[in-house]
Amino acid sequence: MNILQPQIVQLGNRRYRQNFSSLKIQSNDTLAPYEEETDDMYTERKACDIDDQEYKDESCLMECQQMPTISDEQSQIEFVNGYYKLELRVASAFYGFIIGRNGEKKSKLERDTQTTVRIPRRNQGDTITIEGNDKKSIISCRNRLELFVQNARNQTPFTHLVTFPLKFEKLKHKFKEFMDLVIKDCSQDRGLHESLFQLPNKLHLTINICTLMSEYEAELASNLLEKCNKSFINDLLDGQKLKVQIKGLEYMNDDPEQVDVLYAKAADLNTGNMLQRIADGVMKTFVNCGYAKKQYDRVKLHATVMNSLRRVDQSIDNEFEEKKENKNRRETFDCRNILKLFGDFDFGIYVLEEIHLSLRFTSAPDGYYECVSKINI
Repeated sequence: MNILQPQIVQLGNRRYRQNFSSLKIQSNDTLAPYEEETDDMYTERKACDIDDQEYKDESCLMECQQMPTISDEQSQIEFVNGYYKLELRVASAFYGFIIGRNGEKKSKLERDTQTTVRIPRRNQGDTITIEGNDKKSIISCRNRLELFVQNARNQTPFTHLVTFPLKFEKLKHKFKEFMDLVIKDCSQDRGLHESLFQLPNKLHLTINICTLMSEYEAELASNLLEKCNKSFINDLLDGQKLKVQIKGLEYMNDDPEQVDVLYAKAADLNTGNMLQRIADGVMKTFVNCGYAKKQYDRVKLHATVMNSLRRVDQSIDNEFEEKKENKNRRETFDCRNILKLFGDFDFGIYVLEEIHLSLRFTSAPDGYYECVSKINI
């Protein structure tokens, strides 16, 4: 890493320089351990003045704006009993990462920012309290907490997905037809097996995946989805129907003999590239608020039809997830004959009516993912 050109991390309207750190979250202790705090873990607040220059030079101190990844409503710093105080709602799943082993990470945070950070004990709420002698120290601590949480979130498997559901009976029948043809005509090709096919009831166009670690975060994400509907989706549609054609096949890598993911292409049939603009707008909203990790500049609209991961784990949702224990066992498949015979397969034209925020590894009564919230479009 070039220390003169550190990676820039954008959270909401604020930008951070992410300086090099030797600290890594190991796979066996991500977001853990959660260690109960005792009173002697709290550092004594030092009644001393802090030089403003310390905060001007601090890499994590940006403009005093609302903090998207922790709370977008708890931005009021109060003056209580002779000191400043700020309460933040933070998912308890992140507490172990904030505290560190034997409270070392939390103690360092308090020393560096001249604050006291009070973290609830297990099952006693999700509100972290920051106390300090001035607002700048409170802001500095809040910004560092935000980075702690974002780094932890980025290294945590995603929990939810935002999609255009493709829950159309006609599409299910066409997909079943496609499956039967491929199994009939290509079953002798290397790596082909019926377990690779997506479940017909879970066909979808993925907008983005996200990591939400509490009911409160899921509620905020639901509000984001509704905000997207009101702020730009309704205006873009202006009463029009959102049409898409699912036709043709493509694969994720450069070699059709060594394919992990085969997907059906989604053609935007609307004027002004409307489907793409809506998907990009929703994705950017979730990324800017810290709940999703940016993977591409634009959403690649597609419907996964075959995934080599499903050979190992039938619970795999889509091409974004690959469990570490599966990496050495994943077997590609040869899709040349599939492309030759069915490369222009037409799954049909459909009107998209909903965007869902769904919980992965679940199934609703209709066979699709369990819906946390949705908007009608």
